[in-house]
Amino acid sequence: MNKFSVVVPVYNVEKYLKRCIHSILEQNYENYEIILVDDGSTDNSGKICDELAQQNEKIKVIHKINEGLGLTRNVGLDLSSGDFVFFVDSDDYIGNDMFNIINDILLNNEFDVCVFGINKVTKDGAVFPISEKFPSDTFDKTNLVSMCLGEPLKNDSFEVGPAWKAVYNKKFLDRHKIRFLSEREVLSEDYLFSAAVCSEASRIHFCNVPFYFYCDNETSLTNSYRKDRPLRAIRLYHMMMDLIIRKKLGENAVNRVTNNLLINILVSFKHISLNGGMNSKEKYKEIENICMNKELLNILKSNSFADTIKLKFLRFCIIHKCLFLIKHMMHIKYGRNS
Repeated sequence: MNKFSVVVPVYNVEKYLKRCIHSILEQNYENYEIILVDDGSTDNSGKICDELAQQNEKIKVIHKINEGLGLTRNVGLDLSSGDFVFFVDSDDYIGNDMFNIINDILLNNEFDVCVFGINKVTKDGAVFPISEKFPSDTFDKTNLVSMCLGEPLKNDSFEVGPAWKAVYNKKFLDRHKIRFLSEREVLSEDYLFSAAVCSEASRIHFCNVPFYFYCDNETSLTNSYRKDRPLRAIRLYHMMMDLIIRKKLGENAVNRVTNNLLINILVSFKHISLNGGMNSKEKYKEIENICMNKELLNILKSNSFADTIKLKFLRFCIIHKCLFLIKHMMHIKYGRNS
């Protein structure tokens, strides 16, 4: 029986934390540990962590200064003692038979990684399994590494980018020194982590069971506007391009990272539009500052790929500085908030 280490980064999630931890404790499996890493929460999350640890000896709690998601995961990963480790975001949860099924898969196989399916949970609590068509355990590694570099394209049959979408052999991660970068430096640190994993792994298994429940939470880190987000998105683009060159991943990978940059810029515009602390004039100025970024313009001019009509339109508006059209698009999508 394998031992699982579940690393749960915690930051200001008092509303969801117990749901997450109870979903792990309800597993019909004994050999596991839960590592809660409190990243300097300012609400009651740290207190809830301590209360949960007092109630169950499987739970370990670490309190630390705020450093962001990537470095917080690293703390838990370094302290983990299991044969296999996986990550659960504290506002999400997992299915109650996950450990048994994964253990049966891993027990007689020396897999470095086991990728699994997910469900999406709406704000109203409705659950929708995401249909994915995984490859066999024999696959094109170059294409798989490329698929880690950003959001899925519309013709992709599955997704591999999020770190919480797989179980990892702990010795494999340690042997190859695979860890997360700081999200303070680069946006979406999951992508580079997953690309490193898929690049180094010799045996990857795909399990088409939706164990993970990804919850739509409008107040999560993913949906919070930060002024440096576009700069971190550009930095991510360059780091992924460096990887593409080193690994000789080719044009498909280049198109993916360019498309992902457009998505990140679109998300920045969304967050600006929904920001209640900015007036209309301030929002327009913030959008203008992003569109005037010379580095962004050079990237978008050098590669015309965009996977959807919406992203093609966005690219056109940025390159031609059609700020009014961008503002109009945000107004149509988000109404009075924009």
